Amino acid sequence: MDVAPAGGSEFYISALVRLVSIARQLVRPFLEPIFKLFSAESLGSERQQSTSIGLIEALAEALSGDFGPHIATVLPFLMAIIDRDSSELHQPTLRALPALQILSPSLEGYLFLVMPRLIGLLDIAITPIAVVEETLRCIASIVGAVNCGSFSSRIVLTLVRLLQCSPPLELQTAAIDVLCTMMEQLQDEFVLFMPTIKLVMSKRGIDEHARYERYSRLLFMGRLVPKEPPRAQSRIQGDAAQAAAAGPALGHSGDGLAKQEVGVMQLRRAWTSKPQKSKDGWMRWLHAFTYELLEQSPSPALRACSSLANKHSPLSKELFNAAFVSCWTVLPGQYQQEIIASLQNVASNMDVPADILQTILGLAGFMERDEKQIPIDLKRLGDYAYRCHALAKELHYKEAEWTLEKNYDTIEKLIELNQSLDLHDSAIGMLEYVRKEQPDVQESVIWYQRLQQWDKALEIFQRQEAERGPSFQTTRGQIRCLFEMSDWETLVPIFERIWSGNDQKLQLASASIGMSMAWAMGDIDRMEFYLSALPNKSRDKSFCKALLAVYRNNFDDAAKFINDAREEMESDLSSHITESYNRGYAQVFMCQMLTELEEVVMYKMAPDDRERQVAIIGAWRHRLSGIQQDVGMWQKLLRLRSMVLRPILDLDTWIKYVNMSRKSGQMRIARDAILQLVDDEALYMEEIHRGEVDALTPKFALQAQEYMQMKMQLAQQPQGFQGGGIPLGLNGRNTGQSSSSWEGRTRRFSIVSGSNTSVNAPLDVAIRLSQQPALVYMYLKYKWAANEKREAYQMLETFASDYASRIGFDLHNPDTFAEHIDARVLANLSGHAEAADDARTIHLLARFYFKQAEWLTTVEQSVLLLQEAQAKAGLSTGESSYARRLVRRESIGVRRGRGSVSGSGQASRDGIRGSDDGRSKQDAQYLYELKGGRIDKAILEAYHAATVLDRKWYKAWHQLALRHFLETQRYQIEHGHITESMAKNHVVPAVHGFFRAIQLSKSDTTLQDTLRLLTAWFDYCEFESVSQAVRDGYNSVSIRTWLQVIPQILARVHIKAESTRRLVQQLLVEVGKSHPHAIMFSLYVAARSEHAERSHSVKDVLAKLHDMYPELVEQTELVS
Repeated sequence: MDVAPAGGSEFYISALVRLVSIARQLVRPFLEPIFKLFSAESLGSERQQSTSIGLIEALAEALSGDFGPHIATVLPFLMAIIDRDSSELHQPTLRALPALQILSPSLEGYLFLVMPRLIGLLDIAITPIAVVEETLRCIASIVGAVNCGSFSSRIVLTLVRLLQCSPPLELQTAAIDVLCTMMEQLQDEFVLFMPTIKLVMSKRGIDEHARYERYSRLLFMGRLVPKEPPRAQSRIQGDAAQAAAAGPALGHSGDGLAKQEVGVMQLRRAWTSKPQKSKDGWMRWLHAFTYELLEQSPSPALRACSSLANKHSPLSKELFNAAFVSCWTVLPGQYQQEIIASLQNVASNMDVPADILQTILGLAGFMERDEKQIPIDLKRLGDYAYRCHALAKELHYKEAEWTLEKNYDTIEKLIELNQSLDLHDSAIGMLEYVRKEQPDVQESVIWYQRLQQWDKALEIFQRQEAERGPSFQTTRGQIRCLFEMSDWETLVPIFERIWSGNDQKLQLASASIGMSMAWAMGDIDRMEFYLSALPNKSRDKSFCKALLAVYRNNFDDAAKFINDAREEMESDLSSHITESYNRGYAQVFMCQMLTELEEVVMYKMAPDDRERQVAIIGAWRHRLSGIQQDVGMWQKLLRLRSMVLRPILDLDTWIKYVNMSRKSGQMRIARDAILQLVDDEALYMEEIHRGEVDALTPKFALQAQEYMQMKMQLAQQPQGFQGGGIPLGLNGRNTGQSSSSWEGRTRRFSIVSGSNTSVNAPLDVAIRLSQQPALVYMYLKYKWAANEKREAYQMLETFASDYASRIGFDLHNPDTFAEHIDARVLANLSGHAEAADDARTIHLLARFYFKQAEWLTTVEQSVLLLQEAQAKAGLSTGESSYARRLVRRESIGVRRGRGSVSGSGQASRDGIRGSDDGRSKQDAQYLYELKGGRIDKAILEAYHAATVLDRKWYKAWHQLALRHFLETQRYQIEHGHITESMAKNHVVPAVHGFFRAIQLSKSDTTLQDTLRLLTAWFDYCEFESVSQAVRDGYNSVSIRTWLQVIPQILARVHIKAESTRRLVQQLLVEVGKSHPHAIMFSLYVAARSEHAERSHSVKDVLAKLHDMYPELVEQTELVS
């Protein structure tokens, strides 16, 4: 509007009128800029004024007359038009007066602005008759809509003067109608004006006016009731009303807007399709069909968008559903059948692109939500969804098909779809439902494949092969299961047998898996062999060619194959992403694989550009944070990166991968990754020692030297790994202060494996040589999860002792280390590498001790549960008093709802996965008996060591405090009371630990710690050491911590211990000082307690708060 050419603003305002008439209530967010168009200073030409008034009428119609605060903008504009109208016929005034009629309900506070001007227009000597007549209608509308009592005398006297001038009959009738309307509104107050009106009517020969006479009689009888005035109509409504009175027209709707007729023949030509030869041809047909739907739509809003949609394809795609439905609803039945048959004919063409199938499915969903079911069979829609990889839509139609037909042939498809959509619980639930409803239904191996339960599927395939002999299906199924389980040792002989035979069908079917297996094993010759056997239509052939080209350093060929792979996956990516990002994530991940393969090429092409290589590695590590926690995806990614980046040089990433595999139960994959890591470390250390490669840092050079020394030591003492025995010094103390660092490290070779036949025995030897503590820690967690608990714990304890000796840490006297740790770090700042190594060792050693305590807790619980079960079954001959105490302590934790002494789900996850396994129970019993009566002390020592080594670790402080807290509870139940020494040794550390845990918690989940802290405080407040511990930690936590436990604090505000009561009152005052609104009402409720001491204590708190917030306290007292 600001840059419109002279005389061009009328066009834009007219278009805005049409848009407002179509959008109606949807224009509310844009009212502010629209009302800025009505300026009393710049009215423009008469034509522009008329167009602007039309916009006001359209807004009034759209907003139902509710202009709100914008009425103050519109009225001055209309009044300015009336005041400045100097034309002979007063056309602008005639346009403004109907608009005022429409606004009459909103003029309550603006009569002083409107009414004097309207009264001034009733002078027939200077005002045209038509204007006077329209003004009378306007006044009648205003009088009927709002209270005009303050202007009643002026209006009546003006009308009386008008009647005295002997006006034409139409003005005379209109004036008396205004008087009748005023009589309705004023009621008895109008009687004062009736004699004057009667006298004027008699003088001018107005003998009678039917309405006036009737109203007069009803008024004197007290039966005149004001009527709701009819709402004034704008020109838009008037035109629509006339059109409706003339007779219903095709396409007319009841919303006041005349809809356009639908050109059926034009639509018919558009929906009729001919087979196209290319994707572009099909897309042009869809675009033309959409344009014709918009062009012929009965909705003015959609029809107005046709030109823009024709030029902007995304808009055309967005409006297709709405345009189709708007035309569909007015088409006769035979044409509805024709258009559906045309869509089915298009979709049945196997060359039609996925975008068109997606469009048809989107239309079906749109009509389904609008309760207009599209007449296409559900099976057909499900087939469309399958062809364009719309998994969620396919699942929807398959579920509908299952509901209607209960066809058990769809079970496999439902399980597959739920599994593909990561709805694992739904997939398993479907299988359980079938088992329950149809127990006679034979389970299919495909069900387990869909559920990715490869071990069970493998068992079925092997059983079928044993019963019926080898077949294509059983062999192919076993290959798939073994590949998913990464069992290369079993899979390689099967492939050798297949490819040495003549079964070409099986060879062709297994080529893709063979290629992936060869890549996983790093066998380039096998990769090339299986690549040549891949079908040309294989989706992954271009990617495999690129891989092989990179291995062969054919970088130009690799770039070409990467581009080919991108082009091949374009259709799949667009169809999946259209549905949702999660559905298309596999394709997005493949794009990342291609990108990283290009980066591998860049890495290889810059062998001397260390800066560029570091940048690429940094990008890879940063990208990991956005990848789903899926073992298969991480496996492919690490396999790709290992083409240029040794696993040992990307240790953190590989550790995350191994932990992910372990937690998901894929122990074989985790073991293979660990084996690859230790092999690569050994090779790297030997290459550095021989000078074949340069060490990246001095740290690696030193590690290589130590590695070779330890390897020689191991070769000279082979007897250390034969026979059986107990690890040296398992129960003894090792401060590391009197022995050299080398002696501490060789101590790890004194461990004797409890089972030399263990599958992990070779790994145990390699790990003892490892120079990477993080790798050792990861392997020990794997070993524990593999139910080798005895060896895992022994190795953990020995390695912890070794690393502790390096930094001079004494497990049994950790506080001395805490006093000097900061000084040690500062002293090493001159050598940053050494300081960083010390910091990493300290950080990791804290995890070693924490895991040691966690495992001992798990062992304790496992053994005690076993003993309890044996006791109930009458199998135990007796048990020690110590065991009985622990069983009772275990029951304490259960009764208190804690479930586990450690209070952490991680212990159960990292603990014994197969608790029913015989060896696992034996190992637990062995470790339990080994520690004996020292197990409690060992757990507390380990947790305490973890807090000393990592003073900002919430988890360690939480577990330490919880362990002390439960020890206190157990002792109190056994003895009925708590001694001073017990309070000092357990309650005080628990209080300190809970305060520290609350302080370090980065989330709002501190409620349990706070409640346990209050329990320890209030239950044992008679001990001064406990009260002092609370006072010491009181200011270390945020005041917001106490807001969630205000009810518990108020319940103990009257506690007998004087020092505790004062501290509670001080705490409430501090909370009220910072958050008065959060505590005030609770305080007043407690102040009215029937308990006199509680009421008195709370009133003391309120008195102190009154000094700070007198008005708030008084208001709270008033409302409570």
